[in-house]
Amino acid sequence: MKSTIVFPATLDTKGQESQYIKNLIEKNGYNVITIDVGTGTRGDLVFPPDYPREAVAKAAGSSMEEILDLGKKGKENLLMDMMAEGAAVICQQLLKDGKLDGIISIGGSMGTNLGTKIMKALPFGIPKVMLSTYASGDTSHFIGTKDIAMLPSIADIAGLNSITSTTMAQAAGAVMGMVAMGKVKSSAKPQIGITTIGGTTGTAMNAKKWLEGKGFETIIFHANGPGGKSMDEMVKQGLIQATLDLSPSEIVDNIYDGMNNSGPERMEAAGKMGIPQLVVPGNIDHIIYPSPEQIPERFKSQRYHMHGPHICVLRTKKKEMLEVAEVMAKKLNQAKGETAVLFPLQGISVLDKIVEEFYEPETNLAFFDALEKQLKPEIKVRRMDAHITDAAFAETAAEMLYELIERSGSKSQGKV
Repeated sequence: MKSTIVFPATLDTKGQESQYIKNLIEKNGYNVITIDVGTGTRGDLVFPPDYPREAVAKAAGSSMEEILDLGKKGKENLLMDMMAEGAAVICQQLLKDGKLDGIISIGGSMGTNLGTKIMKALPFGIPKVMLSTYASGDTSHFIGTKDIAMLPSIADIAGLNSITSTTMAQAAGAVMGMVAMGKVKSSAKPQIGITTIGGTTGTAMNAKKWLEGKGFETIIFHANGPGGKSMDEMVKQGLIQATLDLSPSEIVDNIYDGMNNSGPERMEAAGKMGIPQLVVPGNIDHIIYPSPEQIPERFKSQRYHMHGPHICVLRTKKKEMLEVAEVMAKKLNQAKGETAVLFPLQGISVLDKIVEEFYEPETNLAFFDALEKQLKPEIKVRRMDAHITDAAFAETAAEMLYELIERSGSKSQGKV
């Protein structure tokens, strides 16, 4: 049975290019389902799509008359949202019917926005390829936390020439290759999400080894903004059954506009889903900025350390850490499931171990006291006379999480 690749595109502006890619994929033995997400106002169709723009508008609960009226009123963003929504509805139904094995799209600013919004509606593991004129810039707002592969088109996708034909053929080859690899067999083991960044990676790896010895599969997320958000999204999807939040530092960057900001809902998913969670305040003793010049004026007098050419690490002081404690307490107090906190008394990041100016045990202690005081009584708090990077601390954290899982009764598989 042939695999099917779905191809949404603005066919009034990218008809010739879309036909070229469609033919390439079909010649290689794949089915192609085309979806027109254009308005039809900027050119004629080169070939009839499987889902015309009228069907896309209808799937969004609208009509082409309404869509075109939005364009006349200068509401292009709303127009694109509606067409993306309609195409996403169609793609989700195709996936449900077993008629979507991969997805590809092409475009400039509008096409990239449309294509990636449609792709974001599809689950992890579905091959997603976006050929874009914007792929060489900041693609974070297009990709977010999704597994979308973006390829730079080099030249504008405006007609066929030696450059565009090459990049379009490569994009077609990429999605076909991904589909040909097939789905990776999912694990039957319960999954645990672990966050880490920088110097806490060793701790995460030691905890991973201990937990895998108990029969779990562990997934480590880089707490760099998208990483923590990805873990929380997988928790919401039911893909992760417990979390070891070793580095909730993205919360600090959210409060103080740091580089590793993952949004205001960070560290809330596990609690809302009622799954076991152990939280360690790893790396909350600093905020990350791209450069010293981008440190806010109010923090200019505070110590910072250049971890790399574009990673400026600012030491948080008592005032900030108490504010962080208040935010974390509010998040943790919402938890419906087994929750605990583990404090490493000798230090909470690798920097307070190797950079003398970052070691402020009294500031850390003030944070520990403030957070514990604000937590609801049913949240267990433990203090350990160890540094967060110590192997013994990692094992203790893993054991505590295991106890939470045992108490919650959520551990359905794995060796005891």
